[in-house]
Amino acid sequence: MNKLCHFCGNRNFKNNNVQYIYRHNEKFLIVNDVPCVQCEFCGEQYFRAEVLKKIEKEFNEIYSFGKKSRKEISVPVEQYFELQPA
Repeated sequence: MNKLCHFCGNRNFKNNNVQYIYRHNEKFLIVNDVPCVQCEFCGEQYFRAEVLKKIEKEFNEIYSFGKKSRKEISVPVEQYFELQPA
C-alpha cells in the first residue's frame, strides 16, 4: 500500500489477519483471521472489497438461508445510562 493512513497520516503499513465484526439490523457475524492492511502507527485497518463481499455473503447465507455457523456465542447487552457508577 503506497498511501497515507486516512486517520493519522502514517506511511507505514503491514499485512495482518484480524477479527472482523459484521453488523446489520442488530445481527452480528464475527469472522476470525480476516486479511487486511494495517497502519503500523494507529492500527487503522483497510480491507479489500472482495474480502468484505465474502463476509457479507456469509452473513446472508447464515441469516437468510439458514447456513449453520461454525460456532455461536452469547453476548450480554447493556445501555450505558443504566450502568452503575464506578
